[in-house]
Amino acid sequence: MKKLLTFFLDKSIVPFLIIGGTNTIITQVGEQLLLEPLGYWGASALMYFLCSIASFILNRKYSFHSTAPLLQSAVRFTVLVSACYVLSHGLSQWIVPWGLELLFGTAPGWAERLTLLGAQVIFTLLNYVGQRLWAFKE
Repeated sequence: MKKLLTFFLDKSIVPFLIIGGTNTIITQVGEQLLLEPLGYWGASALMYFLCSIASFILNRKYSFHSTAPLLQSAVRFTVLVSACYVLSHGLSQWIVPWGLELLFGTAPGWAERLTLLGAQVIFTLLNYVGQRLWAFKE
């Protein structure tokens, strides 16, 4: 448990959370605005793509101070974000409606909006671990 706590209380966590928090707000606002015209997957994919570009640049420089080769980091980051995206949204589409049905007996009409938020939480956790251990590893 101490090792896990030490891992998440690393000096990289504060800049990562600031960058990630800003990206989360921008992503959530964009997803909510684009949900009707683009649908769940379209809105989320577009916003993750756009915000991931800024995340790569900022996290590489400020969170992880990476000096790994740029192309290697970019490829790893792209693979990581893609895997985290599919996994987090897939899990969230199963977990959130199930949890809402458990609590309310049925999934309310706004379940899809909460699913987007749930996916963001799962994504952030997976993404931090992946960036720290793999994407920006030298």
